Amino acid sequence: MKHRRRRRGLRAYLAPLLVLAAVAGAGFYFLDLAEDEPLRVAPVATADPGVSKTSTERTAALPALNLPADDAAHGSGMEWWYYSGILDAQPGGGRYAFHVAVFVANSLVKHTVMHVAVTDLQSGQRYVQQVRTGGLPARAATSGFDFQQDGWRVAGSGPAHSLKIGFEGVEMALDLRDDRPVVAHRAAGSQTPGLLDFGESGISYYYSRPRMAAQGQLRIGKQAEQKLAGPVWFDHRWGGFDVTRLGWNWLALHLADGSDVMVYQLFDREGRSITTTGTLTQAGNSRPLAPGEVTLTPLRRWTSPRSRIDYPVEWKLQLPSGEHLVQPFVDNSEFDAGTTSANIYWEGPVKVGGSQQGEGFMELSGYERPKSAPVAAR
Repeated sequence: MKHRRRRRGLRAYLAPLLVLAAVAGAGFYFLDLAEDEPLRVAPVATADPGVSKTSTERTAALPALNLPADDAAHGSGMEWWYYSGILDAQPGGGRYAFHVAVFVANSLVKHTVMHVAVTDLQSGQRYVQQVRTGGLPARAATSGFDFQQDGWRVAGSGPAHSLKIGFEGVEMALDLRDDRPVVAHRAAGSQTPGLLDFGESGISYYYSRPRMAAQGQLRIGKQAEQKLAGPVWFDHRWGGFDVTRLGWNWLALHLADGSDVMVYQLFDREGRSITTTGTLTQAGNSRPLAPGEVTLTPLRRWTSPRSRIDYPVEWKLQLPSGEHLVQPFVDNSEFDAGTTSANIYWEGPVKVGGSQQGEGFMELSGYERPKSAPVAAR
């Protein structure tokens, strides 16, 4: 099959949360959305007991996270900027979920990919689009990013960001602001915030703004324009790492007590579970979740009628705060990115019940591979 041959040829350049086809890299320009701000990272708890402060870790040899300079592209092997949120609409009181992602990487060919999905949570109707270019739709600068292609714009620097998306009767524009410190993810026991070591798969920089305040407008078809407002999760990740060895289940959750939780479960190409960990942010303080503090157990699966891929869409999530039930708003949240990044993944809004209520987004990646059904998810 043509798609299988193309996928094998591109796997060396896949990007970690959505696998890329081959792609570009360089510096990007941001057009005065915000003044430069000094690095502000959410305070982290003291290193785990029993871990020596003088212990050697590979991440310590890399430059420390530096904002706002690190908002920009790095020319690394793979990189992406990602937004997801569930927003309230007025008038009408409807609710809409969305994710927007930009993927860039360096290889022999420069290439940029953008994905968007908007879901009407009242009707379950889902609107998706993807674009790619063989060039670099931005200008170089020392900080920030400003991607513009086919009428789309994804831009940001420091605490202020802007999104504008238009396709097939869907128009959405959002202004986002976040004056809180960023959350710099790290492994339990690590002394280097903003860096994760995946062993043989490489090292990744990773920081988030979990609750950007968003306001904007949405128009779908002939409907009247609606005003949108709500919290949006922003991720930025880059580095020289190879996720062709890995698949993952990823959660980004806003809980009712104001805490934010990022959880990821990694599995190898044989479906064997590698680790389940993440970051908990409460009252402005963040700390890594040790593998023993968090478990993710599948409860229900959904098979895509289009791709026939089987996804675990409902989970039991055990956190220090208790046991939580994670369920999708819409089962059919598969994103077929075959025309832009040669992969298929599940990405959609979820609701949280159990010990505490909440909402957020989930991504399931790597399930299209021949031996991808994880042992951990059976």
